[in-house]
Amino acid sequence: MHDAYEPVPILEKLPLQIDCLAAWEDWLLVGTKPGHLLLYRIKKDAGTNRFEVTLEKSNKNFSKKIQQLFVVSQYKILISLLENNIHVHDLLTFQQITVVSKARGATLFACDLQQSPSGSSAEDVCCCEEEASTVLLEGQGVLRAAGKAGVLRAAGETGSSPAAGETGSSTAAGDFAAPDIPKSMAWCQNSICVGFKRDYYLIR
Repeated sequence: MHDAYEPVPILEKLPLQIDCLAAWEDWLLVGTKPGHLLLYRIKKDAGTNRFEVTLEKSNKNFSKKIQQLFVVSQYKILISLLENNIHVHDLLTFQQITVVSKARGATLFACDLQQSPSGSSAEDVCCCEEEASTVLLEGQGVLRAAGKAGVLRAAGETGSSPAAGETGSSTAAGDFAAPDIPKSMAWCQNSICVGFKRDYYLIR
């Protein structure tokens, strides 16, 4: 049998439980159960299958609960799900830029970076709400979300790049019925695939 991948240990005997990970280039972000955020630099030794791992930065007070991490390296920002709220932080300093107010109570999110013909880019985020089960979709450089009560809500937002520290405004665009609680989500160009317990929907 052909093995497409070979597992290689990177972090061993870490004294903290790992809840989520995010990686880009030679960097690895680790979110732990106590709420510590760890940033590692990983370099592969030439000619071997070993890696040199260095802890570059740690933040022991990042959050009480780190549920999910996503890096947007083009904007130098970190999008994270902390205590069921979506936050945007500066990737270099971990300083908070904003909190996505329309996504309070979220349990899951998915991101996608869209490039326009003019060369400008916009970040789309999608999240699941625990109580209302609403899928909130926002575009043009902002948020797209999902949830639990069987409703998908579309919205649009205008504004500047999150990297600039500027925010825009949101307007609701419509609601869509959802059959169950979303378990997973992934973007596919202008559509989002929402996975449920026994089925999945492609929302355009």
